[in-house]
Amino acid sequence: MKLIPALLLGLIGLSPIVFSQAAFADGWPISVVGNWSVNATNATGILSITNQATTGNCRTISGSIFGESLKGFYCPFSGRINFIRQSSYHFQVYSANISQDASTVWMTGLFTDYDQPGEYSFFGSK
Repeated sequence: MKLIPALLLGLIGLSPIVFSQAAFADGWPISVVGNWSVNATNATGILSITNQATTGNCRTISGSIFGESLKGFYCPFSGRINFIRQSSYHFQVYSANISQDASTVWMTGLFTDYDQPGEYSFFGSK
């Protein structure tokens, strides 16, 4: 009978390892750094993520979109990405999901434009 409590204790101890590895098996990349081709309500351009933190459930990112700076975060355990584009002309908040197939990483979501109130679709690939 002592075997069952010991076995349960072992399974509980291993569960964080098992579940953390399972997140990466679901199709979410560990890193989103790189250049993405994006389309935001028919405006096409480059999303360039140049930095990503290496620790945490959600990791800070920085870079540029359409040539203007951005800062935000990416959560590799859920595939969620959020960032802000702010300049003298724009204040936009982007929120999307990341997915990955055999060779392409996809980003699909919405952005909110505070200068032209509303939610608009955007997508990208890398």
